[in-house]
Amino acid sequence: MKKILLVDDEGDLINYIASVLQEEGFDVSTRLSAEEALGKITQDKPDLVISDVRMQQMDGFEMLEKMKTMKGFNNVPVIFLTAMDDRIGQQQAAKLGAAAYISKPFDLDELVGLVKKVLPQT
Repeated sequence: MKKILLVDDEGDLINYIASVLQEEGFDVSTRLSAEEALGKITQDKPDLVISDVRMQQMDGFEMLEKMKTMKGFNNVPVIFLTAMDDRIGQQQAAKLGAAAYISKPFDLDELVGLVKKVLPQT
């Protein structure tokens, strides 16, 4: 079963997304900050990370930069979900090698389809 790590400081939102992805057959962990996600990443061992960009202290971009330096996690795909619907954010995500950049509000079916494209179930 593929593992997904959801990172967002909006607890209700990540719990909702987690329940939908679990119904689709994914093993989902949730973290409320980038710091918490990085601190638990070796425990979670995600195949994919879905993260907000704007969070307290450390943003999603910085989290991805730190992941790129971590052995075993430097190639984990990251999908950004963000209220930042701007070209600069999209360019930053692309420059960092993010798998996708989706603006909130987003279509849940689109997100599930993207997850299945990035992480085909085996």
